[in-house]
Amino acid sequence: SKDRIPVEACEEIIWQGQELEIKKANIYGAETSKTLDNKYRYSKVGWFPKGHELETLLKSYVGLANLETGWNFTVTNMEPIQFGEYKTKHFYDWHRDINVNPGVPHRKLSVSVNLSNPKDYEGGNLEFKDYWGNEVLKAVNQMRLQGTIIVFPSALFHRVTPVKRGRRYSLVQWYSGPDFT
Repeated sequence: SKDRIPVEACEEIIWQGQELEIKKANIYGAETSKTLDNKYRYSKVGWFPKGHELETLLKSYVGLANLETGWNFTVTNMEPIQFGEYKTKHFYDWHRDINVNPGVPHRKLSVSVNLSNPKDYEGGNLEFKDYWGNEVLKAVNQMRLQGTIIVFPSALFHRVTPVKRGRRYSLVQWYSGPDFT
């Protein structure tokens, strides 16, 4: 399917990701890591180096989604790709990817890739709320398919529900640009 990364590529990315230095995840924009506690986010992440070949792949999907949806956001920069590892009991509660801290990029688009086979884990669903933070837009089975690429405005509330069994691997990247005026 053209809207997914092939299974073999997902397995290769997981293998490459496991070679990265993986640490407990922090919250973007936090002053210190002390502001993080396991009540809000509990997962591990590593970072692919800037310029990694995966950037070209993700950028093509993000660019296409930006045009096809009619968002047409002005995007001028991308952050390094995050490799995420969610083991049993790992989760990330409701949050937005935007930040109001001065001096930090103005995130406009986020992309998330499910690298894992859905049979390899239970729970760990990516879920969204609408723009006003109201109803939960339930995760459809297609979002759990291995290699699924989800591009969404960074201002949308989303979460990863607790993993009940197994491991969920993902890629996440953020695209930024000038502030909306």
